[in-house]
Amino acid sequence: MSIIALSLFPKILIGILVGIAALVTSIKLNKRYRLWQKSQSVFYLIFGRSYECNCGHKAKRKTMLTIDGESGIYTLDKEHKYCPQCWINAAIKCAWCSNTIIPGDAITLYTPQDKDFKVPEHAVVYKRTPHLQLVGCLGWNCADTGMDRSGFWIMPGKVQRAASPMEMMISGMSNGDDGMLIVNNLSNPNEAVLIPEEIAKPGE
Repeated sequence: MSIIALSLFPKILIGILVGIAALVTSIKLNKRYRLWQKSQSVFYLIFGRSYECNCGHKAKRKTMLTIDGESGIYTLDKEHKYCPQCWINAAIKCAWCSNTIIPGDAITLYTPQDKDFKVPEHAVVYKRTPHLQLVGCLGWNCADTGMDRSGFWIMPGKVQRAASPMEMMISGMSNGDDGMLIVNNLSNPNEAVLIPEEIAKPGE
């Protein structure tokens, strides 16, 4: 073994140990956070006040929800628009990878390229004409690119159309722009150009 390799060995070992320590710490913090979430949900379940939601159901201020094995705390908004159960009922499956899409998630609206493509039973159709468009997720292992973000899945279970970064870039270039576009957060509706339903005309 060379002198250089021997001199690097302690640094490599320290790096490995630091990585293991960080992983263990992350696991412990995650467990503590989940315990804190469960404690919150139990507290509100026993002592929390029930609110009348606009959907017609009653719900606590905070409720522990589990969708496809993932758990989290659902907190009612100030207007008490929707209860936790209605929020769960609004969740759908991605037409392409079957991952869960929950209200608030960014979505794609791809058109099947294969003529023999069979639309899955769980798929949600956004438009049928002039081309079939299916609601999909923006997951790393599913969407071709973040520039295909075409809207958001919102309550009570529908698409809020938004101009995709690609559409915005093409529009800018047609107006003489240099074709550059910066979007900090594709999952943030506040950074998106939302398209009203009367213009998007979903379901046609």
